Amino acid sequence: MTPSLTYNGTKVLWGKRSYKATSGMQGYQLVSDQCLKDKGPVPEGLYKVFINDLGLAEDNGTNTCSLKPAWGIQTIPRNELAGSCEPYWSNWGFHRARMEPANNETKRKCNPIRGGFYLHDSTKGYSHGCIEVDTDLLSELKNHSKRTGLNRLLLEVKYKGTTTYGKTDQ
Repeated sequence: MTPSLTYNGTKVLWGKRSYKATSGMQGYQLVSDQCLKDKGPVPEGLYKVFINDLGLAEDNGTNTCSLKPAWGIQTIPRNELAGSCEPYWSNWGFHRARMEPANNETKRKCNPIRGGFYLHDSTKGYSHGCIEVDTDLLSELKNHSKRTGLNRLLLEVKYKGTTTYGKTDQ
């Protein structure tokens, strides 16, 4: 299957559209940092991005302001729905879509294996290894799922250049 989306380190490309994108913490936004857990950019490879609308994300019940993992696009709770977790959850942006390795090569790219990746639409200019994307992309993916009935698309992460800072904070 041919990937519908491509992340090149600074942009996610989908058809003729281009969206700003960033991966990795500040100071760790180099392609060479991709196997650094919770700091480096998402490892290169093929990923399934789950795009069906799952509604509101939920707390995982551990009293640590962590959200339950989910395989689709979630809306991140805000204000009174987030309660005391508001300052933490707002770091996700307004939406997130789960990414899972689409093959064993991608899954085993790093040792130890990294996982738990999302596309999310915050505007901080960094992530803890996910891909922070332009705010329009996730809404458009959700609408695409509704129109087509598809619940996932393939994303190829193939870096062009050495940086993974896509100016999502500008």
